[in-house]
Amino acid sequence: MRKQILAVAFAACISSAALSGCTVDGKQVFFQVIPSVNTVFRIGSLSCSKKTAAVYLANYHNIYGVAGDIDLWDADLNTDRLEENIDKACLHRLSMVYALNVYAEEHDITLNSQEKDLVEKAASKYMDTLSAADKSGLDVSEKDIRKMYEKEAVASKVYKSIVSKADDEVSDDEARVMDAVVITFAAGSEDKADKAEDELDAGNDIQLVAKKYSTDKKTSVTIDKSSWPDEVVSTAFDLEDGEYSVPVKSGNSLYIIYCVSKYDEEKSEENRDKIIDSRKQKVLDGIISAQNKKDYSSIDQDEWKSVTKSLDDKITTDSFFETLSENTNF
Repeated sequence: MRKQILAVAFAACISSAALSGCTVDGKQVFFQVIPSVNTVFRIGSLSCSKKTAAVYLANYHNIYGVAGDIDLWDADLNTDRLEENIDKACLHRLSMVYALNVYAEEHDITLNSQEKDLVEKAASKYMDTLSAADKSGLDVSEKDIRKMYEKEAVASKVYKSIVSKADDEVSDDEARVMDAVVITFAAGSEDKADKAEDELDAGNDIQLVAKKYSTDKKTSVTIDKSSWPDEVVSTAFDLEDGEYSVPVKSGNSLYIIYCVSKYDEEKSEENRDKIIDSRKQKVLDGIISAQNKKDYSSIDQDEWKSVTKSLDDKITTDSFFETLSENTNF
């Protein structure tokens, strides 16, 4: 549940870029390193404080540092890679939240009074969840949390405004995913392809023929317009269930395609969602890329590292994002 909450819509923009910043369309949010006092980074007119970074990072560590009932930090495991990835993900989320807030300032996108009331109530409820060790270690007030929540809420509102411009109409043909068995042959193996086709014509089992001839061990596959060459997709989509194609040449390979299910409804709907998400991402990338060309941005690596190294193990809060999500509806 909590991981789903962390994966809010605008967080889809967060890539696994280097710690120096998130790259969007060849542009980095952070492109200059300068010294600062208690400031981890700045994007445009907005600065992210060490206090804010600590709250985010503590929650990230406590959410993603647990697998089932196992606390990965206490387990006898090498967690260096895990910690590095969590730290990166946290910084990327923070940078995107602030970038979207800069966009909001420039386009007069704000929270209305009702939304501010919901954020204020969420901040109060989150403070109630904090232990004495949490409050002492993070040194945050309800006002601090409210300001953090406001930025999260504005970022979410900006995201919805931006991606509403994306086309969400996807035809069945574009979304279509077909279940198939594909026999792959190396270039110049026309004779083998013909023999395989003859065996299929004779009624031999497709799986046995595929195992005998295919150079690719994975023969049970799905086919959609984004994952296969046009000539393969075109041939495959002309087949009915139980039909197979003649050898099809594409690139350096030959293929015989056997149709198991010409339209896998569940996978096609999942693919439809992926296509829509991809369109939204492109719209957002374009806007953030244009913004990055004009907004001054910087990161203080020393301040960020000091946050990552100074978290108290006694801090156990993990409901920062969940509390906001449960108490707001925008």
